[in-house]
Amino acid sequence: MVALAIAAVTLSSAGGGSKAGGSNGGGASNRAAAENATAGTPGGAAGTAAAGRPSGLVRNATPQPGWKPYTGPVPILEYHVLGAAPAGAPYPELYVTRPDFHRQMDWLDEHGYQAVTLEQVEDAWYHGGALPAKPVVLSFDDGYRPQFTYALPELRRHGWAGVLNLKAEGSDLYTSNVKAMIAAGWELAAHTIHHLDLTTLDASQLKEETAGSRAILRREYGVPVKDFCYPAGRFDATVIAAVKAAGYTGATTEIPGYASRDAPYELARFEILGSSGVSGMAEDLRTGSGATGAVGL
Repeated sequence: MVALAIAAVTLSSAGGGSKAGGSNGGGASNRAAAENATAGTPGGAAGTAAAGRPSGLVRNATPQPGWKPYTGPVPILEYHVLGAAPAGAPYPELYVTRPDFHRQMDWLDEHGYQAVTLEQVEDAWYHGGALPAKPVVLSFDDGYRPQFTYALPELRRHGWAGVLNLKAEGSDLYTSNVKAMIAAGWELAAHTIHHLDLTTLDASQLKEETAGSRAILRREYGVPVKDFCYPAGRFDATVIAAVKAAGYTGATTEIPGYASRDAPYELARFEILGSSGVSGMAEDLRTGSGATGAVGL
C-alpha cells in the first residue's frame, strides 16, 4: 500500500488538463433535494435563494435540520485517480473507474450515509457541532484533474462536499479548479509540497513540507487549511510533532479502519482501489477492517 501511494504522485491524471501550481435519511430523497437546491444555475451551483446558502455551496456544507451532536468513529474513504487506468500504468489499482465511483456514491446515499468534511467532523468531536446520523468523509489525494471534472459534480448531485488533500506544487489542478471546489464547500487540506516520505527528512525539510505547504495553500486560497495528509501514510513521532507545530488540528493516514476522535493525528482511512467496487467498499464499512483495500498490494 505504501509503495502504491508514494507512486501516486507520478500518475497521469487520466482526465487531461494542464498542471498548475436536509435530513438524516438517504437515497433518492437526498439526491432530489440536492438537485433541486442546485438547479437552474451554471454548473449546478446553488443560487443565493436556495436555503439561504451563498452561491455555489452544496447542501451539506452547512449543518442541516436533523443533524445531532456526534462523537463516535467516522469512516474516511480515500481516492486517487477517477478513470480507467491507461495501458501500461504502473499502479492501476490507484485508478477507480467513473462508473464504479458513481455506483459507490449512490450506494452510500441509498444506505443513509451523508458526506461531510473532516473539519465538520472535528467540530462535532471537539466543539459540540452536529453531524448526520451516518457521516462519511470522502477524501481525494494529490490533486488529479478528474477530482474536479468528475468528483465535484458527482458529489454535488448528492449535496455533498469532499476533502481535497492537495500537494502545494505539481498537481494537475488549475488554481481556478481548486477555488471552485472550495466555493462548493470542499475542505482544502495539505499534502506537503513535494509528496516526500516525511520520515526520511531532516528538521528543516520536514518543516518546509508541513508548515511550508500550509503557508502556501493559505496564501493562495485564503482558507484555514486545518488538516494534513501524510504522503503514503508515512509518519512517526517526529513527523506528528512537526504537524502539530505547523498548526494542524488533525492528520489522515493509511491505517485501515474508522477514524476516531482519540487519535487526531493518526486518523484511519479506507483506501478505495480499482478492485474494491461497491461490494469491497461496503465490506470495509461493515467490518471496519479495510481488508479489501489491501487486496493485491
